[in-house]
Amino acid sequence: MAEAAKKWVGQVVDGKFRLGEFVGGNERSAVFLTDYAAPGVRKTAIKLLAADSPETAGLLARWRHAAELSHPHLIRLLDMGRCDFNDTPILYVVMEYADENLSLVLARRPLGPAEARAILGPVVDALAYIHSKGFVHTRIKPTNIMAEEDLLKISSDGLCRIGESTGNPGQAGAYDPPEAAGGRISPAGDVWSLSMTLAEALTQRLPSWDRTNQAEPALPSTMPAEFLDLARHCLRRDPQLRWSVADIAARLHTNAPAAQKQIIPNAPTSFRGQRYIVAAILGVLALAVIFAGVRFFRRHAQRKSATSGAVERPLVHASAEPTTPAKVEPKVTPKATNKPAGPAPDLAVTKPAPRSAAPVVAQALPGAAVVTPGSNGVVRGKVIQQVLPNAPQTARNTIRGTVRVGVKVRVDESGSVTEATLESPGPSQYFADRALQAARLWKFTPAKMDGRNVPSEWLIRFEIDPAMINMYPVETAP
Repeated sequence: MAEAAKKWVGQVVDGKFRLGEFVGGNERSAVFLTDYAAPGVRKTAIKLLAADSPETAGLLARWRHAAELSHPHLIRLLDMGRCDFNDTPILYVVMEYADENLSLVLARRPLGPAEARAILGPVVDALAYIHSKGFVHTRIKPTNIMAEEDLLKISSDGLCRIGESTGNPGQAGAYDPPEAAGGRISPAGDVWSLSMTLAEALTQRLPSWDRTNQAEPALPSTMPAEFLDLARHCLRRDPQLRWSVADIAARLHTNAPAAQKQIIPNAPTSFRGQRYIVAAILGVLALAVIFAGVRFFRRHAQRKSATSGAVERPLVHASAEPTTPAKVEPKVTPKATNKPAGPAPDLAVTKPAPRSAAPVVAQALPGAAVVTPGSNGVVRGKVIQQVLPNAPQTARNTIRGTVRVGVKVRVDESGSVTEATLESPGPSQYFADRALQAARLWKFTPAKMDGRNVPSEWLIRFEIDPAMINMYPVETAP
């Protein structure tokens, strides 16, 4: 398709998308720049595929599902459809366009260990999010690891549901796992592809292996020692023996410089709780090393620096409750230091511990509701533990304005949250999910009625912007 596609520049797809510059393709697809008016979108591309090929079965539905996902390190899908083009049925998808990708760097040189770590963190973070939503990426490789302005992103047009067939058995590529030859996909396949990409990024060579036997892949001899164990665990032929993205995150966390940690009682230790840890650990390092210092995704020397921040999309303001916020300053790595950001807890308790003692997490916080008896014998509860949404600085840098999320929580007679639901999700599902997770970990003193503990309900409004996270707790019942 690519050769014929070069002659299509200037034509219009589905009556609304004019084909601009041809930017790439293969025998099955072609990609052009196009115009698309969307908030926060700097540049867009349209991808065309023949609609009558076996691998496109169900593709339009998968694109529509993928378009509902929202993550700072994931390319956004903006529009898609089916139409006739030059008397041929085609599928098309319009998406954010990034004209810089990892393969351009590897054509010139391998990455250093620090650069590889800075890339690995955001990619693992995005994969953890994708897997948690029931999807598999299926196409992790250097060309699909991109830089859009100063933000690293991975492609999203190849996402499939976990357990779904790719519709393309027997056509496995160089980065695909052994089980891909049978059309099987799973999160373990993404781990294999990521490790193949990591090895190539560090050595400019792919690991050597043979699909016809059961020998494990042989890693390039120039692979840095600190990545050997990780790569070997991720390149096991048996998918059940491979590490998960949570295991990779834990390894990166273990090897990162130590930092003071705050403790959360009963914090979740499941994969769901671990999946975003890398962004908090490596977010500042990723931007500083890749985009501010090395600039290895830059084709042009004179472009704005990483300190200006990238824009994912302008976020719509929502009205806030006229109450006094309990303000919390997110922990930010000082600019004066040359050390990378250390690990942070998955969800940080807003009440910092005294330096000379263990962290205190069960004390009343400033701004919490005051306990006073009412005329009807009701004594209001109060907040004794607030938990910040896990919104890494790299994610908050994508915000223009303020993200406002309202979460309604039900509290039992012991003061624990038994149910949390979104009352107003705001404009970003990404931040709404994190606010919901944080609200579930709040603690309260129970409300009382006639001297007895009773259940209560609270409305917590979170306001998130690049510099600060504010929280407004209001008791709504009894």
